[in-house]
Amino acid sequence: MRVIQASSFGLLLSFTVASVALAQGGAVVAPPIVNWSYVGHSSTAGEGYLRGSAAVIQSAGQANYLNSIAAVNYQEATRKLIENHDLYVRNAIQSREMVHEFRERYRPSAPTPEEWQRVTEASLPDRLTSDQFDPITGKLIWPHILRTDEYRAFRERVDAIVSNRTPDNSGNGSPSQRELASLIDGMKMLLKSNINSVTLSQYASAKWFLKSVDYEAQFPLQSLPATTDAGASDLFH
Repeated sequence: MRVIQASSFGLLLSFTVASVALAQGGAVVAPPIVNWSYVGHSSTAGEGYLRGSAAVIQSAGQANYLNSIAAVNYQEATRKLIENHDLYVRNAIQSREMVHEFRERYRPSAPTPEEWQRVTEASLPDRLTSDQFDPITGKLIWPHILRTDEYRAFRERVDAIVSNRTPDNSGNGSPSQRELASLIDGMKMLLKSNINSVTLSQYASAKWFLKSVDYEAQFPLQSLPATTDAGASDLFH
C-alpha cells in the first residue's frame, strides 16, 4: 500500500510541475521519474502484485504527462513559427517601403513642357538655308560628296521632285514628301556603304544635308509672292 501511495505522490508531483510550466509559458522539459521503494524487490507475492499494479498506474499517468508536455512543446513551436512568419512579412514590407522611399527621394524630377520642347527642337535637323536651296528655282545645292556619279540617279529624281512641288503637293504626308523620304533613305544607305571612302566630317556633313532635305520636305510650299526679291527664309518659314 505504501508503494502505491508513493507512486501516486510522484505522479501528483509531476502533474504539479507541468501545470506550473504551462502557466509560465514556453517549452516544458519533463523531470526524471524514478521508481523508488525501501527495498529493491518484492518480499511477498502480495507486495509483488501491488508493485505491478502501481507500475501500471504509474506508466499510464507518466504517458499522459509526457503527452501533455509534448502537446505544450508542439503548441510553443507553432507559436514561434507564426511569430517568425509575421516578423518575416513585416521586415519584407518595411524593406519595400524603404526602397520606395529612397527612389522617391532621389528620383530626378520630370522635365517641364518647356524643357521637353527644347530637347525636341534640339534633336530636329536644321531646315535648308539659302546656301543649300534656292527657293526661286527650286534647285538644291548638293555637297561635293553627293555629286558623284553613283548618286546621280537619286540626285536627279530628288531635284525633279523638289523643283516641281506645288502648295497642293507638298508638306508632310503629300505624295512628293513620301517619295522624297524614300529616295533620301536610299541615298543614306548608299552613303553608309561608302563610309570608308570619305572622311568622318564629309560623311557627317552629307548625312546632315540629307536629313535637312527630308525635314524640309515635311513643310508645305508657300505660294510665291509677287516680288522676287524676298529672302529665302521668308519663302520657307
